[in-house]
Amino acid sequence: MPYADINGQRINYEVTGSGTPVVLITGFAADITYWNSLMPLLSDNYKVIAIDNRGGGKTIYSGKFTTDDMVSDIIALMNHLSVFKAHIVGWSMGGCMAQEIALRHPERVISLTLVSAYMRRPSRSSYVMNTMIKAVKQGADLETLFMVMRVMCFPESSFRKKEEKGTLWSKQPCTASIEGIIDQMANVDIYDSRKRISGITVPTLSISGLEDMMVPPSVGEEISSLIKGCRSLKVPGAGHNINHTEYVKRMTEHFKENE
Repeated sequence: MPYADINGQRINYEVTGSGTPVVLITGFAADITYWNSLMPLLSDNYKVIAIDNRGGGKTIYSGKFTTDDMVSDIIALMNHLSVFKAHIVGWSMGGCMAQEIALRHPERVISLTLVSAYMRRPSRSSYVMNTMIKAVKQGADLETLFMVMRVMCFPESSFRKKEEKGTLWSKQPCTASIEGIIDQMANVDIYDSRKRISGITVPTLSISGLEDMMVPPSVGEEISSLIKGCRSLKVPGAGHNINHTEYVKRMTEHFKENE
């Protein structure tokens, strides 16, 4: 995977396919691999760009950072790749950066797709994640934090099926560090677009899983009500990590409607 030396950091990214650009922005403690099953579904018709945020994946960063810094990284990467305008897709925390791009740089946005997004992180989710971060700092294994995140991110059916088959969640390769997670969480906890989100004027699609514990689907409904003309998709049986095949058709329709 290539790196771009921008904004004094070494940003890890991936580009595949050709056509109208699509920028994929991942969420808290995640990396480019989150999009592994989606990128092949888009690359026949789109130039797909995925980025590791500061604090996640293989991006090399120094010092504390803000959501504004991560937004600046995305715009700088678009400039680096000579991409003036793109479909912007943000999942979870990535939805915060996607909102900010739409608010501050609407001329760079063809369309906006917010997946499992929020305007202000739910209090319960913050409590759980900060409790687990504290546990890791006190000696718990980082995998324990990700085990709890699975509880918040996947629906009951996922756990029931594994239990019925007698299988366990496989340990996922982890490129995150506790330091990066702490730095990202600091930004998650202070982000708040509730008073500004109605200023988004680009064509928007809000996607929510109806069994999302991390960000309740009512948040997606509120986002849809606050952004003028925002379309919504509610995925039955889906949690915070929505299977990409559940929404790729509607999302690409959204792209085509606005190209």
